Amino acid sequence: MKRYSLLSLLFTLILIILPKPGMPQDSFMFGIQANQTAIEVLGEVGFYLQPSTFYVGANGVYFEDRYSMGGLHAMVGNVVAPGLTGKIGFKGVAGKFKRSRSDDPNLYALAFSIAGRYDLSEVIAAHYIPVILHATVSVAPKPLSFDDTERFFEATFGADWMFLENAAITASYRFVDAKFEEWRRSHGGGYLGFKFLF
Repeated sequence: MKRYSLLSLLFTLILIILPKPGMPQDSFMFGIQANQTAIEVLGEVGFYLQPSTFYVGANGVYFEDRYSMGGLHAMVGNVVAPGLTGKIGFKGVAGKFKRSRSDDPNLYALAFSIAGRYDLSEVIAAHYIPVILHATVSVAPKPLSFDDTERFFEATFGADWMFLENAAITASYRFVDAKFEEWRRSHGGGYLGFKFLF
């Protein structure tokens, strides 16, 4: 059942972010990354709206015996320095965290989100390094946390090696801290996977 749910999420994400005819699309990213006990499916579309770029994306994470979580984000980004892009916006998250001996608490939050992307190939021209560093931090205080959730924090840090022109090998680390009524779950883990960028 869990496998079918994950496949359904995968196909739904593809349909949502897949390019449509006539769409003024400037960028498209789709990826899958995993470790021994977790898997994440993610995607993002960027639209250039002078002078900024508007990003819409989604992700789904399933971590065996710990949590399952999905997110939708909308962000605005600008190039703030050579090779460096900054983004700010919002991320809605929903899911369920597993807890032994009691009912599993529901996760619902609307988080403030800030992200950065640093393309080394644009900065170190003398020695072409096809690596992109990226980080995202999302925080939802109590007024923006709902149902069983009292606070939510998520941070991801990673690097994409552009193995091909439109494909990357990605390595990342995610830390999640969710506070519920009379209970708290913190967890971190590393991931490896592929990304496809157009």
